[in-house]
Amino acid sequence: MYNVSHRLTASRIFAVVALCLVPVSTALTNIACALFVIALLSAPEFWRNLPSMFRNRTAVSALLLLVALIVSVAYTVAPHSDAWSWIGKYDKLLLLPLAIVAFKDSDWAGVVRWSWFATLCVILLLSTTNYLGLTAIGPAHAAELPLSRAWVFKNHIAAGLFGALLFYQAADLAMVTRHSRARIAFAAIAVLALINVFVMMQGRTGQVIALLFMLAVAVRFAWRKHDQSPLRAGLSVSAVLAAAGLLVAVACTMQGGRLLQVATEVHEYRQSNAITSTGLRLEWYRKCFELIRERPLIGYGAGGLGVEFKKLTQGKTEAEGQLTQNPHNEYLLMAVQLGAIGFVLFVNLLIQIGRDARSLDPRSRQLLLAWLAAFAISCLANSLLLDFAEGHLLVLLAGILLGCGYRTQTVARRDTSNVATVG
Repeated sequence: MYNVSHRLTASRIFAVVALCLVPVSTALTNIACALFVIALLSAPEFWRNLPSMFRNRTAVSALLLLVALIVSVAYTVAPHSDAWSWIGKYDKLLLLPLAIVAFKDSDWAGVVRWSWFATLCVILLLSTTNYLGLTAIGPAHAAELPLSRAWVFKNHIAAGLFGALLFYQAADLAMVTRHSRARIAFAAIAVLALINVFVMMQGRTGQVIALLFMLAVAVRFAWRKHDQSPLRAGLSVSAVLAAAGLLVAVACTMQGGRLLQVATEVHEYRQSNAITSTGLRLEWYRKCFELIRERPLIGYGAGGLGVEFKKLTQGKTEAEGQLTQNPHNEYLLMAVQLGAIGFVLFVNLLIQIGRDARSLDPRSRQLLLAWLAAFAISCLANSLLLDFAEGHLLVLLAGILLGCGYRTQTVARRDTSNVATVG
């Protein structure tokens, strides 16, 4: 390892701070990201390592998606000022390749993981005390609204997803630690995180992801223990499945529970065109498919969805008449804006992150792949790359961890190539 300049070290610190501020404050995250970029651009190592950015497939994938959005301004149906404003929501994509370069060959992965874990633990504690009425911390908290009692800094969708990720990270740490006290502490955090997601937050996206994470944890544990004790592995999986069933039952039956409302919302929408959360999503998806059929290849350009939705909602009422620029589905949003090209570029970005994540150290790999899976699945019902918190978490977490493992990835690809050549 070579000595790094103070400016590169500062840029790395700002990047980690920005990552930890993602679930806390939009404004502070923006400031930390700006400081990260400024410090990085002033570091001599950045300019020396800049060519490596274009040799990293994940970095190139992020840049290609951003370039496609910029190029779409040339043909967008939206006013150019609106289109550029819309592209500004995706400029976070630049952070991913910049972070890869900034953390290239560094050993910051452990610092990043523990900083993120500690941040989520503090937020979990505050969310729990808010829910119990012991505190009223955070701008998102509103005591007069029952569903927002547990909110601290983010709403139920973002906070629910972050809570599900905390559960998985804590469970992962509990499975690999050799110290019984640490295992108990991590397990307790995982359990509290689940209670927070299913009972306190009531965010349906987070609940679905948490259920999938519970199944993943059960499978991983069974795989690790099946040779030592098949009976113990089977009992452990059964216990996790029983706990998942119990949590779902509690979430469905408690006052304010929203899981069972999905069927009711769909029925009301289909029967009376009622404005419901699920019904609106279905209506927006239907309109998106209509638009995609009209321009399947290159779409309507950045910001074009809102313009076209205005045409489709003219003279309509209730759910059919509701305007939006965000259909709450990132895949459809990309397909409407950039056509099949944009859809493929977005999916390719997710695939490349997953491919490069496989060569990271085990704890970094588990954390990044867990968030990538949560992100990819949740994008079916939310526009997470468009959204600030979830989108910034993807680009920062992926950029930093993939940067830390850049040397490992390069060596792995070189070894694979050598094996293929010899073969």
